[in-house]
Amino acid sequence: KRGFKFVGPTIIYSFMQAVGMTNDHTTDCFRYEEINHSIKNSVNIK
Repeated sequence: KRGFKFVGPTIIYSFMQAVGMTNDHTTDCFRYEEINHSIKNSVNIK
């Protein structure tokens, strides 16, 4: 059998991280601004 037997908060949060919905980098991390910039560009926030 294929598929998930259970979908809980950990699986959902992992998915959100994988698709870029959440940015877990701290504000002093070198990747933080780069990721925020790409997120803003992908959803056209001005």
